[in-house]
Amino acid sequence: MNKTLLVMVIVMLLVAASGIFYQQQSENRQKTELVSLVDQAAQLIEEGGETAFPELRSSSWVHNDSYVFVWRLDGIRVVYPPDPSGEGKNMTDLVDSQGKPIGKLFIQTAENGSGWVNYMWPKPGEKTPSLKITYIKRAQYQNRTYLVGSGVYI
Repeated sequence: MNKTLLVMVIVMLLVAASGIFYQQQSENRQKTELVSLVDQAAQLIEEGGETAFPELRSSSWVHNDSYVFVWRLDGIRVVYPPDPSGEGKNMTDLVDSQGKPIGKLFIQTAENGSGWVNYMWPKPGEKTPSLKITYIKRAQYQNRTYLVGSGVYI
């Protein structure tokens, strides 16, 4: 009986470990895809400035719950595919469900070049916040500096 119990415990531990490994692999793949997407969008902006905005609003830049957004470094949102009527709004004081100042963190991250911001945000159509990670990168065109970002729910 003890051997059977021991085998069951070992099998359960192996199943749990493989699930954690799979989740980590999936998260790493999502992060790699986000970085690539944001890098491509930043390159478009660096090549053409605001002429890239209509392209970034198109559906080719929207993937599941992820999309590319663009702000000026003063916090003004200039590309927001889920709701273009939200463009032109100052997002500096944006906070997550726990009061984390994500608007300021996005701007600081872009000022530093690039990086990740983690926060709690409800998935579309839900009220309960989930962990979301967003990759932010600075893009410059002539005398304008932008932050380009995209996030994914974990």
